[in-house]
Amino acid sequence: MALTRERILETARDLLRSYGLGDLSMRRLATELGVAPGALYYHVRSKQELLSLLATRLLADAARPEEIPQDPREIAEELTATALSVLAALNEVTDAPEVVSIALALHPESVPQRERIRRLLLAAGLTPRRAQWGAHLLLASVLGLAQQTQDRALMLDAGPGESSPATREDRAAEDFGVRTVVRGLLPHSPGGPALPST
Repeated sequence: MALTRERILETARDLLRSYGLGDLSMRRLATELGVAPGALYYHVRSKQELLSLLATRLLADAARPEEIPQDPREIAEELTATALSVLAALNEVTDAPEVVSIALALHPESVPQRERIRRLLLAAGLTPRRAQWGAHLLLASVLGLAQQTQDRALMLDAGPGESSPATREDRAAEDFGVRTVVRGLLPHSPGGPALPST
């Protein structure tokens, strides 16, 4: 089978799902694919690029409609739905929160939900600067919640995505956390920012 970027990303995702980020090296990936490590670099320039591409792949199922609503209630619902869909995608794969966090630091554009959240916050009336900060805050909150859920599942010996009483409780806590952050970001909701615009 020919070596393609698609095949590399699928194998990287499988390794991440099975063994975690600590075991996802270019050498290990090459071994799994049955190629020399140098062959990978024809398709991806570095491990950092691999992680950015992998983050985009991991969040593909979290895609939302392109349209940005204008009604404040619909904006709040869409912000919440976007954040919760990112959480669901992160909770499916071991160490996905760490991969996406690295990708956000290196190549923010590899996480399209970041731009969507920023655009939703602009539509809600935030200044461009605050919309940028708000997108960062919401994604950082989502990443932290997902990491906490994965850590807890690991301690309870349940894998990501498995249903145990603890992980069901974590999902309820995640939902509460996301809704609280969204409410705090929106200027037209109780608890929304009352700070002067910057």
